[in-house]
Amino acid sequence: MSDIAAGALTLIGAIAILNLVLTLAVIRRLRSLSTGHTGHDDATTETPVLPAKGFTVGSLAGADLATGRHTVIMITPSCPPCQTMLGALESEDGYARDSLVCVVGRPEDLEPISRRLLGYRTFSVSEELAESAFRVRGFPAVLSLENGVVIRADHELEVRV
Repeated sequence: MSDIAAGALTLIGAIAILNLVLTLAVIRRLRSLSTGHTGHDDATTETPVLPAKGFTVGSLAGADLATGRHTVIMITPSCPPCQTMLGALESEDGYARDSLVCVVGRPEDLEPISRRLLGYRTFSVSEELAESAFRVRGFPAVLSLENGVVIRADHELEVRV
């Protein structure tokens, strides 16, 4: 009988220790979630597709973005939201004619779009330049700049009143 009692006590002790370890693991996980740490490395977090306010943009050949207020519109020839924005730019009478329209892609993609956007200054930029100089990774992108610094970044045209 004493062998059975000793075995039962050992089993009960092992279960109690396992229960304690699991409880402590759950408490640690709940504490880490409440402090905002998810357990993922910062390297695996998603990169933003638009630049943050206050970001100083790089230069663009043929356009002085470092002084004054500018609106830079970046579109790609193949994305449906970009085509919608292109249609809005065509139809708006005098809307943001001072805007720079950057066609992100190959230089030959610029000509058909610039024919549609008479009165706008149009440029061809590579995707690498859009990412490095402007931190734009999602299109369409509308950047409002003041003295080369982003004051607004969005995927839609600013509403005029």
